Amino acid sequence: MKLLFTHTQNRRITLVLLCITFALLHSLAYQPLVTFSYSSFLLKSLADGFILLGIGVLLFKIVPSTNYVKLELLQQFINYFALGILIVAVWVVLSFTASYLILGNTNRDELFNIIPMTAFIGVLFYVIDIQFIHHRMIIEDVKRDSAADSGIMSENSDFSKEDERSVDNTEILERIAVKVGQKIHVILVPDIIYIEAEGDYVRIITDNGKYIKEDTMKYYEAGLPPSKFVRVHRSHIVNVEKILRIELYEKQNQMLTLKNGDQVRASVSGYKSLRDALKL
Repeated sequence: MKLLFTHTQNRRITLVLLCITFALLHSLAYQPLVTFSYSSFLLKSLADGFILLGIGVLLFKIVPSTNYVKLELLQQFINYFALGILIVAVWVVLSFTASYLILGNTNRDELFNIIPMTAFIGVLFYVIDIQFIHHRMIIEDVKRDSAADSGIMSENSDFSKEDERSVDNTEILERIAVKVGQKIHVILVPDIIYIEAEGDYVRIITDNGKYIKEDTMKYYEAGLPPSKFVRVHRSHIVNVEKILRIELYEKQNQMLTLKNGDQVRASVSGYKSLRDALKL
């Protein structure tokens, strides 16, 4: 606990020092271009530094919670571009407001004149931040995939002979009954697009809708026809007949685009199983 507190404290000190460094460099760079006193503009630059810090922290919270890293390159660019416009606009407004409060109404025209440079600083900051965050997300995804592959291999190696016999004796499923409220939906196996793990439940995605059922992924992995359904990831079993295309995704991983438009990532071992099923 003490080590964690020290690490957090050191990180905060580093961020504050970065803000102060930004303020010094920012005010020095602008000094020949503006008529404000150095001390006043230094205070404005310090406020800008803390605004950028706040936006950076916000980006670190927002971006990893999205699925941008799983999207195609063009869609990634569009999403990041749209987010960038919003972030830069927020930055310009907050910076101008802080400057107005610190420097006063008499310098309003001069503040308007430096808006283009303020926007450029925001764009530069956003690009650097997004590159760092995106790279970090990719590394974490690769680590999760490696851990998932290790987990699957460990689970498979830990099967006892009794487990193997129970899997061998599992009846191949032809239909799945799901109770929704007072109704019972009967899902035909060929209609399943993919199955996704969700805690102690599974989500069954079909052409007609999505259904939640209290079952395990192992049950469906063993019960669905192995020639048509492949566990491509620890969290996903895919109907190979519903795959629209397969594309390389970050190093050795593959991204599957399904006929309903959803995308599912295949791990290294999952892609090997998929190749075997497709006879590639």
